[in-house]
Amino acid sequence: MTLRLHEYVEKESFNHPYTFVAAQTGLDEKTVRDIFNARAEFLGRWHRFETPRILGIDELYLNKLYRCILTNIEERTLLDLLATRRQDVVTNYLMKLKDRQKVEIVSMDMWNPYRAAVKAVLPQARIVVDKFHVVRMANDALERVRKGLRKELKPSQSRTLKGDRKILLKRAHEVSDRERLIMETWTGAFPQLLAAYEHKERFYGIWDATTRLQAEAALDEWIATIPKGQKEVWSDLVRAAGNWREETMTYFETDMPVTNAYTESINRLAKDKNREGRGYSFEVMRARMLYTTKHKKKAPTAKVSPFYKKTIGYGLPDFAEELNYGVDLSTI
Repeated sequence: MTLRLHEYVEKESFNHPYTFVAAQTGLDEKTVRDIFNARAEFLGRWHRFETPRILGIDELYLNKLYRCILTNIEERTLLDLLATRRQDVVTNYLMKLKDRQKVEIVSMDMWNPYRAAVKAVLPQARIVVDKFHVVRMANDALERVRKGLRKELKPSQSRTLKGDRKILLKRAHEVSDRERLIMETWTGAFPQLLAAYEHKERFYGIWDATTRLQAEAALDEWIATIPKGQKEVWSDLVRAAGNWREETMTYFETDMPVTNAYTESINRLAKDKNREGRGYSFEVMRARMLYTTKHKKKAPTAKVSPFYKKTIGYGLPDFAEELNYGVDLSTI
């Protein structure tokens, strides 16, 4: 084929399904796929993302499997997607990070293989549990209390309570006057639901602490004041808070709030790319997310001597080229 056709197929295969590009050009679908794979491999070697100071490790459910996401939290960028969240795969990726000693903080959910991988490869980094994964467990506990009330309700009441569940999951300061009336109707009728809601709010309140010492004291008090008869309901959260206490409390010692809150941006990007090409393999999805979306780039801050001479002519050395921090999630 002509060079122009080859370049056209390269470009279009990243933006449209193989079958569409094949139909447009009269090529075999396998030929389009081969051109795409060769281009994706080249881009993978060519793009060099900067190693972050604060690394985010999270997960994404894509093509019926949990994948591992790696992000630069300070720059709000996506660095890579791994086919699986297994410890050996994550460890291997971290081992290959250039200048991995630059990583100071790692944010993650409570998935032990992530913690083990980071401790093995990045011993200098402090681990911080993403607070949104922790507080979500308080909502799960409240949900168990709500579902436990179904046997005391008529079918119609049970359906209504299910419809009002989102009100109960809101923070107290986010509830409107109308929603507060609905909530008070349920909590007034079922004291155990009121107790669970208030305990959920106290758990969220731990993150209002300004120091680790305050947070430690608030957590201990929260565990000691679990409502009567609800110890089993809150047991998963108590166990997680104990197993991950150090990593949870480290949140209060970092120089900036460290969370993976913008993971939703990645989820939205993945869903968009997946919708554009149903049935694509993970490798194709990864390439489309990494190489067809705007990257965040910056000029280097280090000054270069005007007397520096390259092999050909004069100018800046290779290391003075702009720095690439990954897929820019702030634009999504």
